[in-house]
Amino acid sequence: MDRLAGDGTDSDWQRLLLVYRPFVDSVVRGYPSLASQADDITQEVMMVLMRELPRFQRQRTGSFRVWLRGITVNQLRIALRRSKKFQQSDGDGLSVAQQVDQLSDPASLASQQWDEEHDRMVLERIVQVVRGDFKEVTWTAFQRYAIDNQPPGEVAEELDVSLNSVLLAKSRVLRRMREEAAGLIDEWEK
Repeated sequence: MDRLAGDGTDSDWQRLLLVYRPFVDSVVRGYPSLASQADDITQEVMMVLMRELPRFQRQRTGSFRVWLRGITVNQLRIALRRSKKFQQSDGDGLSVAQQVDQLSDPASLASQQWDEEHDRMVLERIVQVVRGDFKEVTWTAFQRYAIDNQPPGEVAEELDVSLNSVLLAKSRVLRRMREEAAGLIDEWEK
């Protein structure tokens, strides 16, 4: 995130899009009456994100997530006005406009679901991005030890590497994931 706020490279921007485009798209497609416009709305969110990110000032934990939610809500409202579907209901009795309003309320269930889904999807994408930075044996050692909770000695024996290699694999992968997730997922801030 900090790299992008400064002089982000094309690679940095590509990673941001790789992480966030699928998340925003899934949120937009959660409004069935706007699903046909999902690609356009997602594109607009990404354009605003790229244009405004250099000016973004991180105030507190989760502020980027809140900021992105605000951009998404604004683009959903614009799409609703253009399509004149703001009175239409998507099946739960609330109009689409009311559903979008709930998303903008930080205390709402919709907002809490946004936060949880954000963290889950961003973490999944970060894992995909980071995995390519490591040799297969390093990643496998990390996964078996850190994720599958296998004893490190067992992992070392199975992979025919030293115990120290397994411990270092966990440390290196987690450090790289923290770097990639900095400012994006609250739990990585602690």
